[in-house]
Amino acid sequence: MKKITSIIAIITLSIAFSATASAQVTANAPTTATIVAPIAIAKNVDMYFGNVAVSSTAGTVLMTASATPTRTPSGGVTLPAVTGTPTAAKFTVSGEGVYTYAITLPAAALTLTKATTLETMTVSTFTSTPSATGTLTAGSQIVYVGATLNVTGSQVAGLYANTTGFAVTVNYN
Repeated sequence: MKKITSIIAIITLSIAFSATASAQVTANAPTTATIVAPIAIAKNVDMYFGNVAVSSTAGTVLMTASATPTRTPSGGVTLPAVTGTPTAAKFTVSGEGVYTYAITLPAAALTLTKATTLETMTVSTFTSTPSATGTLTAGSQIVYVGATLNVTGSQVAGLYANTTGFAVTVNYN
């Protein structure tokens, strides 16, 4: 009887260990990654507000963000004949085809300075077309940037510039 009990105990232990051993299994997961073309932005055309005249009252010039921008004066500002063609800034964004991307425009005003006498005025309220988000159709898209030129009353005549310019940032969504 002891022999039978010993055999049953050995069989029971064998079954218990074999059940434990077969309960553990392994699976493998292949891993991949796709590298996409980096997004890039290049400036094609500078922003140019054209000729602006101002009375003793401050005013603004709003330039739309388009290939053929319109300029809208307010306050004491008028728009006399233009030397050259007013232009919104133009950028080309390139990257992976049909991806969308976010456009970040300057939040702070850009200061323009008259080089000879250091008077200033500012450019603010930047806008873009497309606005906020663009789509890379066939891997590229044109972005136009417009803004508002803020002119003080009796602004001193002359050429005002900021040669550093302003930054437009793009990033894949």
